[in-house]
Amino acid sequence: MMRATDALADRLTRLLNEPDLPADAVTRLISADTVFGRLDRLLRSGDALPAPWGIRLGSGGVECMEVTEHYDALSEALRETGGDAACWRALCRARDRWGMLRTAIAGGAPLPEPWERG
Repeated sequence: MMRATDALADRLTRLLNEPDLPADAVTRLISADTVFGRLDRLLRSGDALPAPWGIRLGSGGVECMEVTEHYDALSEALRETGGDAACWRALCRARDRWGMLRTAIAGGAPLPEPWERG
């Protein structure tokens, strides 16, 4: 059975990696922000990490500050407003930061500050 956090992380990845169609950018950005918001709430409340993330948590060379910067930049990009062109650029930034965040955590980096475990 797939955990909610796994499903949300997968959905966010798919939304951010769909072929670039600037005409759909506003809708995709709103959807991605909604999915990230749900994932964020679950992880802040201590829900299980998506499966690929928990394997080597805390043993990577990336600092918490760097991972938190990826988290903050992703969150900021997903809250962008404007027309298709602005939202398309925001989707590109969000895709890059989500990729860096996922790669860092899966590689053993600590969680960003909002998701830290006690």
